[in-house]
Amino acid sequence: MFGVEGLCDYMDLPSLVDVFYAIPSSVPSTSMELETNFGPIDAEQVKALCKRKDVIALGEIMNANDLFSESDNRTKRIIDTFKDQKPGFPIEGHCPRITGEMLSRFIASGVDSDHTQQTAASIREKISAGMFLEIQRKSVSKEVIDALKAPELAGRFCFCTDDVLPDMLAKEGHLDAVLSDALRLGMRPEQVVYAATYSPSRRMNLLDRGQIAPGRRADFVLLDDLETLHIRSVYKNGSLVYEQGSGLLARTKLPALKKEYLHSIHRMPLTAEQFDLSLESGERDITVIEREEGTTFTRFAKQHIHHGGGSFSFRQYGLSLIAVVERYGYEAPIISAFMKNGLTKEGAICSSWAHDSHNLLVLATSVELAVRAVNRVIAEQGGIALVDESEETFIPLPYGGIISIEPIAVLSGQIQQVRTWLVDHGYQAREEIMNFAVLSLPVSPELKISDKGLVDVRKQQLVDWKNQ
Repeated sequence: MFGVEGLCDYMDLPSLVDVFYAIPSSVPSTSMELETNFGPIDAEQVKALCKRKDVIALGEIMNANDLFSESDNRTKRIIDTFKDQKPGFPIEGHCPRITGEMLSRFIASGVDSDHTQQTAASIREKISAGMFLEIQRKSVSKEVIDALKAPELAGRFCFCTDDVLPDMLAKEGHLDAVLSDALRLGMRPEQVVYAATYSPSRRMNLLDRGQIAPGRRADFVLLDDLETLHIRSVYKNGSLVYEQGSGLLARTKLPALKKEYLHSIHRMPLTAEQFDLSLESGERDITVIEREEGTTFTRFAKQHIHHGGGSFSFRQYGLSLIAVVERYGYEAPIISAFMKNGLTKEGAICSSWAHDSHNLLVLATSVELAVRAVNRVIAEQGGIALVDESEETFIPLPYGGIISIEPIAVLSGQIQQVRTWLVDHGYQAREEIMNFAVLSLPVSPELKISDKGLVDVRKQQLVDWKNQ
């Protein structure tokens, strides 16, 4: 939202724990032709960020099409610059459903890790090809744990977290929840701890930590037992900073935030006329997004319609209206589309937290409700609006339109409201909020939406829903 200056200001905020960073490699995740972004990161920005000591990796390379292309492009420039500025530092990857020769080409480019959803087969293929795997909670299944228990894989993977939302963090935990699942599925405690401490510290070249040994940092936890991994106390640099029953024994105080970081939505309020749903009369197939409820993947789908001309009445076919509204002040036209498996109850949701360019993502059962939801987010300068015909709920995300400044206890309750609203309105998914937010990520297979319209992820081309 604010370019390199904004990134550095955020990275400079004080923290009780050590925080290290991977340079975002996908800003935007595709190109400015396919999605609008305010602060693109290219080789020049990478070079500037590499000067920071707390930058220890290049963040997940997602645009595989760039890697496989024979031409010069932004992704290749970013990788080459990072290798030059930080030789030997890890380059993180994102490669779901990439296999065979294409996987080898992906790794040969220098990107040698993956944290996306895994199967036993993908684990064997990727690790044997030289990849380091980072196993998040959605990958922790019996077949995956059985595969990872093989002694020869020790040190070739670690456990990680990705997109742990506040309500789940408060209710179920963070990395400890991943480890508990692995224990429950049969992995030995020493393997679990090894994959959560020593392995990731070696992957990230943090050689001064990751084990309790002479000369290492005295950062450690004391557990009640090795079955629940319940944390009794936490030590940082040898000092007790958390104790069960007492809570945090040390805190940091945040400085005042710059005014511009709290006013980042520069879109003028919308009108219903800006949503062009006009369609010539006749019988035809239109292209729509079809969600997978168990993953964040989406598919191309066709909807056969009989239309009498004028504005398309999408609800009679069980479709929901979906659009991404550009937020950075360009006043770009709104290009709507439609989705199966969307909302079944009348309402609209709009969020300025929408992967990865964080324009305003709206899903609605009518144009009028969509306008209300988007305009509420604009008026409040960022957040999530939940709109029904008779009431509205709003969750503020004032810092850049994506970050809350509320305590975790407050934010977790607010995010639970969003989850409950989605479920009540028929939006079924394994992780409802993330599933919704990723609808605007045009590198996640197979059909997504940006402020430019529908995007064919594999071909990296815009799609006209009317003329397919």
